[in-house]
Amino acid sequence: MPALRFSGFTRETFVSLIVVGCVLVFALPIVLAMWPSQQPAALPNGTTLDYSRAELSDVDLADCAADWIDADSHCGQATAHLDDGGTQNIGITREGWVAGLEDGDRVVVQTATPVQGDVLHSFHSVERGTSLLIFAAITLVLVALSVGGKGLRAFVSLLVSALFIWLFLVTGVHEGGNPLAYSAVTSVLVLTVVLHFTHGFGAKTMAAWAGTVVGVGTAMLTGWIFSSVARLTGITDTTSASVFVTGDIDLSVLALAGLLIALIGILNDITVAQASVVFSLLGFQDAGGHDHGGGGRADETPAQRPGESGAGGDGGLGDGNLTRRQLRERAAQASRSGQKKSPSLMKRALDVGQDHAASAIYTVSFSVVGASLAAFVAAKSFGMPVWALMQSEAVAYTIVQLLAGIVGLTVTMPATTLFAIWFAKWLRGTAKKAKSQDAA
Repeated sequence: MPALRFSGFTRETFVSLIVVGCVLVFALPIVLAMWPSQQPAALPNGTTLDYSRAELSDVDLADCAADWIDADSHCGQATAHLDDGGTQNIGITREGWVAGLEDGDRVVVQTATPVQGDVLHSFHSVERGTSLLIFAAITLVLVALSVGGKGLRAFVSLLVSALFIWLFLVTGVHEGGNPLAYSAVTSVLVLTVVLHFTHGFGAKTMAAWAGTVVGVGTAMLTGWIFSSVARLTGITDTTSASVFVTGDIDLSVLALAGLLIALIGILNDITVAQASVVFSLLGFQDAGGHDHGGGGRADETPAQRPGESGAGGDGGLGDGNLTRRQLRERAAQASRSGQKKSPSLMKRALDVGQDHAASAIYTVSFSVVGASLAAFVAAKSFGMPVWALMQSEAVAYTIVQLLAGIVGLTVTMPATTLFAIWFAKWLRGTAKKAKSQDAA
């Protein structure tokens, strides 16, 4: 009787489903208990903000060409014909001038209604919804053609994760929830669902999931220690705006929460690739338990198994055509290979993983520098020396987050390798045992 099959599923698929089910059973009640109320946003002074679409006419941006204008100040005006039929005069910031607004353009209008005083209508942004949908459709087609089904599932996972982060994490923090608690729940739930939905249920996915959880936890702890020792407050221009809008919030905790979310994608990339490397080195075609080596041990490659000839080896002769001396030499070679099989597998997997982790480190570094390039240029414009720039709150916190992410990367790669080897050995042994039971 094939005891290792459950209603058409392999044992590894069954165990993977059980793991995901346990995570969901544990996490979903917490999500429901923490789910924010989704109340309309309002500023601490009681001002409410509404947004609507409109078409412009009578656009006047003559005053926006001045040498220096505050980004939030109105330098132009226009008549906005709202989609609901109303008409309003709106103020336009320099952003609208840079975007080249003119009559007939479609825009988003922000309406601020204070507790006392006049209602203010102003330009918020160019309406880009249609363009973004077209761009997304083009990208989706390219992903489908290049990556296939997994790419499409990854795209769907991205959209669902973004929606969940907005509705649960962002809204929860806005309503006064603990940023770290919301980020931790979001990270575990998103990692579990996205990884298994995109890559399937199996030992390889479980290894990637476990390695990512270890890496994210390590990076979070490292970031907390580094930021505490460096006495970082987390107060930057962006976070100051968050305090103004949200009210009382621990900005240092908010920064760590942001680090958690940022690391999901970075570490997930490392873990999935590293788990695939281990399974490929072991001769697995996929995570379903099929292999190239005919059911040998998990820590053997085909060349290490006695009694098998390689491609063209020994002229294609079997053991029956070898001399006794040749048989002894083959047995001795197999014995020597067997003594080194586990270290060899670990070393080969780590060699590839180290290349991937190293490239990820400088990829992340360049991404951080690119995202902060405008701040660096502004600092240069103010004549700030590099040693002072590196110690400023915004840049120092970025450096701490970067270093914490690198620590997470260094832990994630070997941890995932160990998980993948363990799961792969268990899988190979399970497959071999199942074949023996089926044959019996």
